[in-house]
Amino acid sequence: MKDGSRILLVLETSGGGSGRHVLDLARECSRLGHDVHVAFSPRRMEPWFYEQLCALESVSRLCVDMRRAPHPSDIPATWRLRQYLRRAGPFDVIHGHSSKGGALARLAALGCGGLRLYTPHALRTLDPLLSPLARRLYATLEYALCPLAHGIIHVSEEEYRHALELGLPRRKLFVVANGLSLPRQTETRAQLRARLGLAQDEFCIGFVGRLVAQKAPERIIEAFAALHQRYPIARLVLLGDGPLAPQMRSLADRLGILQAIVWLPRGNGFKHMPAFDVFAMPSLYEAFPYVLIEATAAGLPIVATPVGGTRALVAEGQNGLIVSHDAADELTAALATLLEQPDLCRRMGDASRQLAAAFTVETMTRTTLAVYGELATGRARR
Repeated sequence: MKDGSRILLVLETSGGGSGRHVLDLARECSRLGHDVHVAFSPRRMEPWFYEQLCALESVSRLCVDMRRAPHPSDIPATWRLRQYLRRAGPFDVIHGHSSKGGALARLAALGCGGLRLYTPHALRTLDPLLSPLARRLYATLEYALCPLAHGIIHVSEEEYRHALELGLPRRKLFVVANGLSLPRQTETRAQLRARLGLAQDEFCIGFVGRLVAQKAPERIIEAFAALHQRYPIARLVLLGDGPLAPQMRSLADRLGILQAIVWLPRGNGFKHMPAFDVFAMPSLYEAFPYVLIEATAAGLPIVATPVGGTRALVAEGQNGLIVSHDAADELTAALATLLEQPDLCRRMGDASRQLAAAFTVETMTRTTLAVYGELATGRARR
């Protein structure tokens, strides 16, 4: 991409992995000399997102009221984005993130010049819990909006292959894996374990994620219950909050393991990872979760389902074990294997750290800019 390009990033979620991705991309593009603007919605905004966005002094901000689901307010939101494109433009790139940000950005940018891009951050049709009717609806929307984008960037090979299955044209699809920059750990393993009430000889399984259906927290609780029955030294640290939190506590209570779980409703996942012996991710679907990169960077063995990003960061038998979505006993068996073999745990942890080294913010940004450049060159030739 040419130096000093003008880039508008549009995001509705303003938090989670999508928010982190946009902030990192904005920060790094700005550092490289590009003029970056971020349009965000306050509705689902997490406090840390706005604090970090405001800290990017060279990045311009636009607050646009966007809702997650289709709504009549999409019309004024699109109009507000369009007015900004005309007032603050022209832009070389208009890049929408997640479903709503991607849709509104593409619609608003029609006729305004510049490249139109879209990063889904987990296509909605990946959700196995969707009804057939809802799946067809979301697939139709993706297919209908595809012609409005010059390029669609997926964050994992799994999501890319799913897009092909939906019938999206291969020539428009790209893969740019997430990357991150991590702070240094401030507490030792012993300090963290003491603070969490974990004995040094206990085997700690870590789960970090929102307590929502997508993350399948009930599966790790059920698998842990079976493991704890056989191995009382096993403990579970469950870091995350969400609408399923009361149900998860009730489930743990029924299974008799409530006191064997350390419940952390909020907190920095990476900061707590030195206390873990293994990281478990039983998600139903993902695009490319940042928490998986964090866990590998922390040097943890991984037990995960085959969702987006797993194949990139988990080499079966080398740094982790991949288990099927619908077999709790398989998840229990994988955790038991690591508990029983501490030497295997250590070897896998070392392998994780080496694999994570390739997934940096710098690489993610450089690859994204290369996609912009490739699309700009192809557009100029046409």
